[in-house]
Amino acid sequence: MDLYRPARPSGVRKLLWTGLLVYFLLTATPLAWYYGRPLFVSTDARKSDVIVLLSSGQIDPQWLTTDAAQRTLGALQLFRENYAPAIISSGSQHGDGLQQAELQAAWLERAGVPESAVVVENHSTRTYESAVAVKRIMAQHGWKSAVVVTSQMDVPRVRLVFRKSGSKTSYLPVPEFRKPHRFDYFHFAQAVFYHATYEYAGLVYYKLHGWI
Repeated sequence: MDLYRPARPSGVRKLLWTGLLVYFLLTATPLAWYYGRPLFVSTDARKSDVIVLLSSGQIDPQWLTTDAAQRTLGALQLFRENYAPAIISSGSQHGDGLQQAELQAAWLERAGVPESAVVVENHSTRTYESAVAVKRIMAQHGWKSAVVVTSQMDVPRVRLVFRKSGSKTSYLPVPEFRKPHRFDYFHFAQAVFYHATYEYAGLVYYKLHGWI
């Protein structure tokens, strides 16, 4: 007499549940922080000829995203602490109706940076293009060194791009996320996971295109 045996989960079902478990752990727990940890770097900002403020997001014509606002504040801090006498605000996406470089420059000027000290580079739409444009602007002004302001997890990729372009740079990495101090990391984990994955993929993409 055959006994009833419940069907075992298929391999596909096991794989699906394993994938969902891994995704949950990386998007709702402190594991997200450690997943992105290899991208975190410390500042090595040095006195330079110019500050380079790489653009980030824009909410509407008047407001930057939180990330972009923090980068802009970082550039302002360096300027006020005399790291460099000028700032290049680089990167806009006019095709998408965004003018990040212009808006960042406007915020800097509202904060007291003289208009004559801000150079707007609004033709580049990605980091590689910014590096090429910044190098050209630096050559035009006779600037030999730059301190670059960007988000913390962007620095490994950005550093490689600027190194490839031949520019002499140091970096102010702007933190985006706090460190976990308890198991519940839900409010930050998904954003950390997304940005880290974007940067890991970006390193591969830039390498394949010969930009790093």
